Amino acid sequence: MHPLLLAGLLLATAARAQAPAAAVAPAAAPASPEATVASDDTALLRGLLGAVKPAPEEIRAMAIEDLALLGDARALDSLALLLWDPNPRIQQAALRAVALFQHTRAEEILANVVRHPRLPDALKIQALNGLIFQRTPTARRAVQDAAVDSRLTAGVQNAARTVVSQWDAARR
Repeated sequence: MHPLLLAGLLLATAARAQAPAAAVAPAAAPASPEATVASDDTALLRGLLGAVKPAPEEIRAMAIEDLALLGDARALDSLALLLWDPNPRIQQAALRAVALFQHTRAEEILANVVRHPRLPDALKIQALNGLIFQRTPTARRAVQDAAVDSRLTAGVQNAARTVVSQWDAARR
């Protein structure tokens, strides 16, 4: 699945590079919006490649953190795929990166992690802690639902109750 995603990103980047508006500008001219978009696309593509290519886990984790620092919401779906990486450190890095976005898709990913029956409790608790930073009524509702969801373990339910109490304390 990763090669397909990367191929699509490469094609999109190549198509932008071949556009007539992307002609080389003189060095003294200010950067055009098209050039800024192209550099953003290049940075996103490099981050995605670094996150998925075979490399030591430290390198992959740093690339995932770089994706979060870019703040480009287009990375969220790729980060969600990394939650299924067999390496727990990569899973945690991907979830941390998702939690740094304040975006509806990030909130959806975090809530799905909490509800998913096969993901480890440590990731679910990390996702609950990330939901508080979304600062939306739907994120709060997801945390409240987790606190009383009998399908979740007692540890996850207790973590959800703690997050609810933190949320209440922050509102005061």
